[in-house]
Amino acid sequence: MLSVDQFLRFISVPAVMAAFLIASQVSGAGIFHSAAVQIASR
Repeated sequence: MLSVDQFLRFISVPAVMAAFLIASQVSGAGIFHSAAVQIASR
């Protein structure tokens, strides 16, 4: 049986990674999209 501290630590690691991936996709989508449009328009 996991203690509360171990459980929270176990849950927080993938949660932080998932949040970072989502944030990078949301913020990076506009950057990558505009870069792709500039490259395609040349």
